[in-house]
Amino acid sequence: MPDGSALTLNRTQHFNYLSREDVLKQRINAVMSVNSLVNSPYTPTSAVFDEMVDGKPWWGMAGQYIWGEGQRSIEGPSEESRFILNPYLLVAANPWTAKIWNQEQITEDDLNNLDFPYTWTPQELRYWPRKRMAQAIYDVTAFNGKLKSMNNKLESTDQNMRFGLVAYNARDFGYGFLFLSPQYSMNVENAFKGNYPIEIKQYIHAGDSSKYPGGCNNMSPAMDEIDKLTIKQLPARAVVYLWKTRPPLATAPADFTFVLDFK
Repeated sequence: MPDGSALTLNRTQHFNYLSREDVLKQRINAVMSVNSLVNSPYTPTSAVFDEMVDGKPWWGMAGQYIWGEGQRSIEGPSEESRFILNPYLLVAANPWTAKIWNQEQITEDDLNNLDFPYTWTPQELRYWPRKRMAQAIYDVTAFNGKLKSMNNKLESTDQNMRFGLVAYNARDFGYGFLFLSPQYSMNVENAFKGNYPIEIKQYIHAGDSSKYPGGCNNMSPAMDEIDKLTIKQLPARAVVYLWKTRPPLATAPADFTFVLDFK
């Protein structure tokens, strides 16, 4: 693959009640669709995926972002499919845009709209294999513009520039540790001030956060070290260093660098 190549980004899909095998088959297909980035046969990492439960519902996009906990939490495409079906998005932004909508103003047309603005999604994903680097680009300005055009449906019109990092894709590919570089990031502030590499603990399991009867498959656990980031102004950049084993210092050369650009 030539340096700077763009990878296809997959849309969200419905995972409700699928077997674990069926979900992982979709992931394997997504990984192998860019097999030039994989050195050996790909097997999903047990620490990330073994606690996914067969035949369970999943937190849905409409559930997570519009309806919240309870009976409607599983509605819409499964929100984890954003990451599971885009395995090369090693580190992704997960914005705090949940429950900003006035539920009474949401229509069937909104729920059937494949481009409903639930949350920021990356517009581009590019790889530089020789430099061991990748870049995801998020158009936050366009997202905020779309919200503005629908402000009659919003509970709050305040721009929400807070987000967390989802890095279980990195963990699945063997990168167990990360560090958000304050030196090379721009206009991104992390509430966590530790100056050392963080172990990535995120994985998929069946939990009860949705309050849906019997629970749902979703990501766990919360990680304060990477859940509380804020964009101070646009454009912004988050530079994340990844390592396969714990480095002695956060300044140690990274095994891979993942850049998130926000415009």
